[in-house]
Amino acid sequence: MKLRNRKGFTLIEIMAASSIMTIIVLVVLSVTTNLLNTWNRSSGQLRNYFDANVIASVIQDDLEGIKIKNDGRAWFEVSYPDEIGFLKGSDYRGTTPLKPPHVMFYSSSVLRPRYSRDDLKTATGNGENPVRLIPGSICAVKYSIGLKSPFLKSAASNGENEKQLNAFYGFYRAVIDPRSTALEATGNRIQGYAKDLDSTDYKYALSSNLWNRMCTIVDEEGIERPGQNLRTWALDPENLLAQNVVDFRISFGVLYPDNSSDDPDAKRLAIIPPGVAFTIGRKILFDGGTAKAFEFSGAGGTSEIDVTELEDGELSFADVSITIISEAGAKEMRSLMRTNRLTEELFKDLVLMHGSTVTRRIHFVINPIQE
Repeated sequence: MKLRNRKGFTLIEIMAASSIMTIIVLVVLSVTTNLLNTWNRSSGQLRNYFDANVIASVIQDDLEGIKIKNDGRAWFEVSYPDEIGFLKGSDYRGTTPLKPPHVMFYSSSVLRPRYSRDDLKTATGNGENPVRLIPGSICAVKYSIGLKSPFLKSAASNGENEKQLNAFYGFYRAVIDPRSTALEATGNRIQGYAKDLDSTDYKYALSSNLWNRMCTIVDEEGIERPGQNLRTWALDPENLLAQNVVDFRISFGVLYPDNSSDDPDAKRLAIIPPGVAFTIGRKILFDGGTAKAFEFSGAGGTSEIDVTELEDGELSFADVSITIISEAGAKEMRSLMRTNRLTEELFKDLVLMHGSTVTRRIHFVINPIQE
């Protein structure tokens, strides 16, 4: 009997086939990984732009409704009191990320508390006792960036906030309801009326006399809470507008009298850049340590001007810039923060890699300064 020849793969053939299959799998994995990374980066950028545009729209609504009266009281203030994490820079031209502003003003905002819980409880459906709106429309508003947990109440100091579990950058909008604004958040004492406009009580009226004091607020559940500490409440979770905001800058265009012209109505345009603190009331007054303004020259450059020339000016527009990083970038940044390995350079690299910036110009259609 003849033995049949058995056919099969040799060891060399098996190894060659395995090598080819390994290469194919690696190529497929590489392509898939690149596709997933591109998808994650693109979807993260789209979400960033969406969130940033929502914030810009809210800010636009508030600023277009600002109220500034020429009555000797302070109605609008931009200050730069705190360093927030790696946001420490004092000049917009520097390489260190700029300190975020506290923007405080009065506005007839559409997004404001409408009802209190008592109004809802006492209302009846037969029309005899309808739901009553909180009277008025003018609200005290404050914008700021906080570095804290989005789920915990604000602590007394920034250092304590930064130590909270899951502390991260967020954009906060605090609004005092119209009734409490009229009864507690306005007045000569609160708004710093002073014959001496250079007095500290006037220049820092809103930051010192209002947003560092107590006031009644209507919380997100419609409950009126008297004697609330506004400094901490402004960064409470109910006031979080957006998470992962790592940069907030705002500059202002100011029209001021052109004293060099024969036309008494002639105006010049000046820019108050980010990083400059000022207050608007009867005049536009600047903080001496940050006072700076410039105007554009004919050659496309800029020239600095004396800020005292702007005292009788009026707001023309505001340029708002917001930078948000994606959740992937935020996760990496939070990991570095927890292990104390985040440096300023790494912070800037992550913002460049994962951040998206939206800038919006908001025009003050009607001169907000009212006689």
